[in-house]
Amino acid sequence: MVGGETGFFRCPAAFDSLAKVVILELQARKAAENPHNLRVWSAGCATGEEPYSIAMSVCDAVNCSAGAWKVHIVGSDIRRHALQAAERGLYPQSALRHISRELVQTYFAKVGQHLLVKPRLRNLVTFTPMNLVAPTYIGRFDCIFCMDVLPHFSTARRIALVQRLHLYLEPGGYLFLGDGEKIPAMDVTFHYHKNADYVLYQKPLAAAAKAGR
Repeated sequence: MVGGETGFFRCPAAFDSLAKVVILELQARKAAENPHNLRVWSAGCATGEEPYSIAMSVCDAVNCSAGAWKVHIVGSDIRRHALQAAERGLYPQSALRHISRELVQTYFAKVGQHLLVKPRLRNLVTFTPMNLVAPTYIGRFDCIFCMDVLPHFSTARRIALVQRLHLYLEPGGYLFLGDGEKIPAMDVTFHYHKNADYVLYQKPLAAAAKAGR
């Protein structure tokens, strides 16, 4: 079971941390890549507001259209009707009332009383059904957003999920949780970084050596 809470930039501190801390660190670390590859997973993405918010944050930070970055964002949810809405990318104007006019004009097209995600943003995101109780392996990621999901699970399932997310992160990758959420005590290691009042969880880079990578 997961909650149905959603919204664009619903945890502003997380997206501020993505743009001002994480992307800058990844830019420095991936300097040798051409193009720079960035993979992000939105786990429990509901109707798509979160992965599209991630895409807007990334594009604003690195200028996706310039071609220096190859960005792939995956949104997953157990509810297929939610994924269908996410794939349509059509939202009431009220859903974007807290977003700047510049962002809306750049990334959305007006369709009647609704706003439709433009292809330049939509093409960065793919959606897939997934049950986070037994998540399917879909590759390694530089960032995983799992916001407001853990509180809906038992302690044992929280531990199992975070261990799996840790495995799916690239060494040096970041886990984003909801505002005020904390990972449960467990054997896997994360480094803690604070940006203002928001806590980022980073998988140690040393994990690469331990994994024989």
